[in-house]
Amino acid sequence: MFPFENQLVKTFAPYNYLNMFKRTFAILSLALLVFSCGQEIEIDPDTGFEVFTIPSGSHNSIFRNEAFTGSGIDITVVFDESAMYTLDVTSDQADINKLVGFSDCAQDHQSESARIGWRWFDDELQILGYTYREGNLSFELMGAIPLNQEVDISIRVVGDTYQFSGEGLQSITMNRTSDCNSGENYWLWPYFGGNQVAPQTITIKMMREMIE
Repeated sequence: MFPFENQLVKTFAPYNYLNMFKRTFAILSLALLVFSCGQEIEIDPDTGFEVFTIPSGSHNSIFRNEAFTGSGIDITVVFDESAMYTLDVTSDQADINKLVGFSDCAQDHQSESARIGWRWFDDELQILGYTYREGNLSFELMGAIPLNQEVDISIRVVGDTYQFSGEGLQSITMNRTSDCNSGENYWLWPYFGGNQVAPQTITIKMMREMIE
């Protein structure tokens, strides 16, 4: 009925597929660039502190791939009133949010890692040691810190232990895998949850140093 229909298909189909391929390749390349480099960390120009913002309704503050090659971290952190929150599910209020830390033993962080945890619980901002060892989660309360004040906290890898300490906090020691493999590890960033997303925008200011 339409003698030129097949000709049109043969003429334009390769062009459409080529354009589709180009668009798909461009999108994938952009995505790879974003996730390989990661987001830039905001810096407070007045204090030099890194600023991490967890938007309301989100878990993550940032998506960033940054290698970790040290044996511990020193941080100075400032929480403000945005860290005071109430969750709809009362039983989730005790869930632990993550401040910062690192993967370990060249494994995924939910297999091997050490992080500083925090939560707003019992009307105070609590700090905890938070680790994964052979895929098993452990945590231990270190104490509470004030809002709007700089607080120093550290993690040290010492043999088959993680040693946590902080200003005005109880020092604790947590187990580390004894036959830990060497290899690539990475920084872990501020994360809300637990089960629930942040009920409001939360801002955390921090200075961090990797200990060689």
